[in-house]
Amino acid sequence: MGFDLLTLGSQGVLTAQRQLNTTGHNIANISTDGYSRQSVEQRANDTVYWSANQWGQGVHAAAVRRNYDKFMVNELNIATSSLAYAATRESQLTLLDEIMSQSAKVIPGNINEFYGAIKSLSDSPSDMGSRGIVLEKSRLVVAGFNDINIVLQSLEMDTSDEIDATLRRINDIGIEIVDIHKALLKSPAVDNDLLDRHQSLINELSELSQVSVNQRDDGLYNIIIGSGHTLVSGLYSSELKTIHGDPDHQKRRLALIEGKSPKVINNKDMHGKLGAMFEFRDNTLVQVRDELGRLAAGFVISLNDMQSQGIDLKGNSGVNIFTDLNSEAIARGRVIQGKMSTADIKVYIEDLSALKTGDYQLKFDDNQYTLVDSKKNMTRVTPTGTPPSFIIDGLKIQIDSDLSIGERMVIRPVRQAAGQIEIIMNEPEKIAAQSYVSSVSRVIGQGDIKILTQGLQKEFQVIISPDASKFAVLDMKGNIFLDPQTYPPSSPISVNGTVLELYAGAAPGDVFAINLLPADGENGNLIRMQKLQTKKLMDGGHSTLIDVYEGLNTDLGAQRSSLARLENISRVEHDAAIGRVAEISGVNLDEEASNMMKFQQAYMASSRIMTVANEIFKSLLNSTR
Repeated sequence: MGFDLLTLGSQGVLTAQRQLNTTGHNIANISTDGYSRQSVEQRANDTVYWSANQWGQGVHAAAVRRNYDKFMVNELNIATSSLAYAATRESQLTLLDEIMSQSAKVIPGNINEFYGAIKSLSDSPSDMGSRGIVLEKSRLVVAGFNDINIVLQSLEMDTSDEIDATLRRINDIGIEIVDIHKALLKSPAVDNDLLDRHQSLINELSELSQVSVNQRDDGLYNIIIGSGHTLVSGLYSSELKTIHGDPDHQKRRLALIEGKSPKVINNKDMHGKLGAMFEFRDNTLVQVRDELGRLAAGFVISLNDMQSQGIDLKGNSGVNIFTDLNSEAIARGRVIQGKMSTADIKVYIEDLSALKTGDYQLKFDDNQYTLVDSKKNMTRVTPTGTPPSFIIDGLKIQIDSDLSIGERMVIRPVRQAAGQIEIIMNEPEKIAAQSYVSSVSRVIGQGDIKILTQGLQKEFQVIISPDASKFAVLDMKGNIFLDPQTYPPSSPISVNGTVLELYAGAAPGDVFAINLLPADGENGNLIRMQKLQTKKLMDGGHSTLIDVYEGLNTDLGAQRSSLARLENISRVEHDAAIGRVAEISGVNLDEEASNMMKFQQAYMASSRIMTVANEIFKSLLNSTR
């Protein structure tokens, strides 16, 4: 009996000691990131049958259990990823908003100052000083666009570098997890501290990307990132990297390297910090650069067009002030095609009011072209004419050499425009102050006329009928050059060699008086230029140039506000998820102190049992003497 008593006492002491050791381990790691509270699972020993009864045989420490709930941890991973995404996006938009706020004063201010200089020049169109000021203000407008474009390009490159750094860290985490898996296989029992290190890496990974963890039958884990891409499978780790885009070689895209073959991943699948960076680079910055490019194109093309409709101080037809954004080189540069492509495609901007932002995907398949815009709207087109071309969204897409069957390419109409524009006029006298549409015109409606080619006839007038259904061309004395025809005409018209286009919108009785001869002191073209400041050139005739810029800033502000709210919500959900995990896995000093006292008393009580057993043995030994 004494021997049984001694065994009971020693087992109780050992069990209490292990409880005390585990409690001390918990207390020591209270400040250790990722540590999960541990507790000893103690069980009664198997009973023994004796004298018609089952007698207890004491206690033993069966296992050290890690307090862990995979469902709550999974909720925390999801909340962490959502918070990292929202916080990163909000931070990015805050930075971009600050950049745009600075340029918000520069670009509109420079544009308004340019039109102010045009107004001043219209008061004295022959004044060389005023002409010089117009060119100087032009340079300021161009510099404003060029500078913001450089900043945005730099921001795009910095984001790409940050993406690469994030991918390197994700790959390192994958390798570290595999190392832990190897250590777990070598461990003779469950290593709770090793599993905590494993979970800490998962926590860090969940900030970078959306993560899900699946335990395998062999006790190891599969780590899934994004929407189903395996980063770690047991003892094997894949590699994330960016690869060249197709057909845009410069736009690097995300891929998962499994073995030797890359599998392209949709950037939107990743979520977390990585997903936010891809969205910023591929969506937000693209939107800003496109809108600025559209604004730059609207400003430059409208003024160059107006220049072409006037006469300069030397009596010559007006030439471009700014870069010709419809030059052959720039038109060809709007098309992104594969390195092996032999196609020759050019994209010209024909109608500013219909011009949109975003990429277009052009594909050729069995003599049929398919164009898909940024909103995934698909249009099947058949080019006509020589060379073949078609018009869509204000763009003329000219196909000088066909794509191969199955080939596709990307069209970017305005992405680079803010960086492409330059001042190409250096002589102030070349500003075309005099308009081909002379001051004796009587125009009430919104119609317009454009001279394409000058011929022998230098003076004439285009008259709109009283019901605005027809037009006729007369000389300045009222003699008819061209009999009444349907208004607006479907093609250019010729008047003794002078070719012109007559646009819709004229009011009944409008008269366009055309004078292609130089005249001193004329300022009609300057007045027409000045009207461009408030003319609704963009968005189907609904927006001025400044409206486009203000609309961009408003949209960015709305996005930032929305993401700030999303970050606040995500932070509340994240904190709640941390609290739920802490209730199970966190170390509570008060609770551990209570356990310390309880297990200490159990230790002392078990020691007392051993003392009693020892005294009984001594008494038995003494009684035999």
